[in-house]
Amino acid sequence: MEFHPLNLAHQQHRRAEAHLKNNRYDEAIQCHHNAAELLLDALKSTNSSVALESITLQHNYHLKQKDLIKNKKEQYVRVKKALDNIKHFSKDPQFNLNGNDISTLQVAIYKAVNESDNLLCILSDKCKGSNEKDSVDVTDGNVTEKSQQMIVEEVQSHNQNLQTMIEQLLLKVEVIKDDNITLKERVNYLEKERVKYLNIQSQDESLERNDFSALSLLSDGYGKDSSREQTPSMGKPYHINLFE
Repeated sequence: MEFHPLNLAHQQHRRAEAHLKNNRYDEAIQCHHNAAELLLDALKSTNSSVALESITLQHNYHLKQKDLIKNKKEQYVRVKKALDNIKHFSKDPQFNLNGNDISTLQVAIYKAVNESDNLLCILSDKCKGSNEKDSVDVTDGNVTEKSQQMIVEEVQSHNQNLQTMIEQLLLKVEVIKDDNITLKERVNYLEKERVKYLNIQSQDESLERNDFSALSLLSDGYGKDSSREQTPSMGKPYHINLFE
C-alpha cells in the first residue's frame, strides 16, 4: 500500500511544496508532473466512480499547479532583477534620491543600510585593537563588563536582522508591483475584448435592421403590385342580366 501510485503522488505533492518554499521552481514543477503521472496510473487501479472522480480532480489540480508555478518562477526572475537593480543604484553616489516614487524610496533604504554597515565596519576595526570597557551589563545580580568590540558585534547582528527584514519587505513590494502590472495588462486585454464584442453585437444588430428593412420594402412592393393588378377590374361596371 505504501508504494501505491496514490500514496506516491501525495509524496510528490509534499516535495513540491517544500521546493516551492525555497524558490526551487523547476524541482516543484517536476514533482507536480510526477504526481500527475502517478495519478494516471492510480486511475487504472479502481473502478469506483467516487474514487475515479476524486483522482481525476487531483490530476487536474497538479496540471494547474505546473502552470501556476511556471508563472511564479517568471515573476521571481523579474522581481529578483528589479531588486538587483535597486541594490546597484544604492551603491551609486550619483543616483538622485530627490524623487518621490517608490523605486527611489527603495534605493534610499538600501543606501542607508549600506552606509550603516560601512560605519559599523569602520568602528569594529577601530575597536579590535582596543581593550577599553564601554558599558556594564547587569544580569541576575552578576556584573558583566562589555567591551566596545562586543557592543559593535551586537549592533552588527541587529543591523543584519534589520537588513533581512527590509529585503523581505522590499521583495513583497516588488511582487505587488509586478502583480499590479500583470493585472493592468489583463484589464486592458479584457477591455479590448469587451469593445470588440460590443462592436460585433452592434454589427449584428445593424445587419438585422437592414434585413428587416429589406423585407419591409419587399412586402410593401408586393402589396402595391397587387393593388395595381386589382384596380382595372374594380373600375369596370358589373352587369347582372336578370333575363337569363
